[in-house]
Amino acid sequence: MHEPLFQRIHLTENKSFNILKVDRPHFVVPWHFHPEVEIMLVLKGKGTRFVGDSIEHFEALDLVMVGANLAHAWKNSEVHYLEHSEYTAEARVILFREDCFGNNFFSVPELNAISDLLNRASKGICFEGRNRETIAGLIVDAFNKQGAEQFISLIGILHKLSITQTCRYLCSAGYRQNVLATDLVRLNSVIDFLMKNFQKPVRLQEAADIANMSATAFCRYFKGRTHKTVIQFINELRIGYAHKLLLEKSLNVDQVCYECGFNNVSNFYEQFEKITGKSPHKFRKEHNEKALIVS
Repeated sequence: MHEPLFQRIHLTENKSFNILKVDRPHFVVPWHFHPEVEIMLVLKGKGTRFVGDSIEHFEALDLVMVGANLAHAWKNSEVHYLEHSEYTAEARVILFREDCFGNNFFSVPELNAISDLLNRASKGICFEGRNRETIAGLIVDAFNKQGAEQFISLIGILHKLSITQTCRYLCSAGYRQNVLATDLVRLNSVIDFLMKNFQKPVRLQEAADIANMSATAFCRYFKGRTHKTVIQFINELRIGYAHKLLLEKSLNVDQVCYECGFNNVSNFYEQFEKITGKSPHKFRKEHNEKALIVS
């Protein structure tokens, strides 16, 4: 991997923001950051989403707002990389700087809620609930507009996001980003390695070799940049994958344990509850109940 992971967003002279369409076999942008605020709407695809120190499974209709210079990536699961795979990755991405409409644009009283939204986005925000589908429709529609109509649509989208109650922060309360562009190059290689291997036992030295470090130095480095130990990071990858398997309903909970990389059922239950605040059985039950309500 040779591309720098500080991403520079280029705008044409007649654009103060971008709404992009991404349509590929899989998402290709590595773990990166940029001074623009980003709104990411996934329309197709599944995998693992990284925002700051948050690691979660994502699927279609994933809607997230990422603040300026907050490291993030959407990495597709392995099924996207199979030859002749039926899976594709499609998204609409909105990118803008907080001062792109003028230094004091969002300080007017009528936009106080949006100004607060931009501040909150520094922790990453995931939007859920029924409003998400409405906002997704607005984003898709905005992509097809031009000029003043697209600008007005963007303000409307930001307004809807700012008043949405069914949302949650992604980064932990104490998260402080301590990552440089050069670190991201190295960390992205490590993350790719862990994502490809989390379903089997991973030796610490294997990950350290990717970073060209000793195991001891790598542990300090990884914890300092991600706020997690390597095993915490791997466990969160495994639990994120367990979410996906539990929602698909084809495996019982003990089978999910072994499929996502744990070799001990009691440890799987302990880690699942530690990370999600609920047992695997309760997680599956609540999802099934929500699905019945929606249908």
